[in-house]
Amino acid sequence: MSEPATSIENVDGMVVVRASGDLDLASAPALERALTESLQDGQVETLTLDLRALSFMDSTGLRVVLATDARMRAQGRELFVIKGPPSVHRVFELALLEERLRFVEPAERGGSDADA
Repeated sequence: MSEPATSIENVDGMVVVRASGDLDLASAPALERALTESLQDGQVETLTLDLRALSFMDSTGLRVVLATDARMRAQGRELFVIKGPPSVHRVFELALLEERLRFVEPAERGGSDADA
C-alpha cells in the first residue's frame, strides 16, 4: 500500500486538507501530523478533510478522522468531511458514523469536482 499524500491549503479563510493514496496503519500518522499542523493556528474555525483521492482506508484511518472531529468539537470548531470513493466511505457506513460526522459536497467546503 502506498503512503498517502496530503496537501493543506487555505481556501477563502477555511483550511482544506486533501488526502490521497492509502490510509492505513503505516500511513495514518502522516495524516494525523498534517491535521495537527493545520490546526496550530487557533484562528481556524473550520477544517475540511477531502477524502476523494483516497484509494483505501482502514479502521486506523477512521480513528484519525474521529480523533480530529473530537478535538475540534472540544474546542468549539467544526470538521467537515468530503466523502471518498464508495470503498472508502463504506468504512464510515459500517461504523454507523454517517450521522455523527458532517459529510458535505465538494463545492460546499472548498473542493470542486475538477479537483477529484
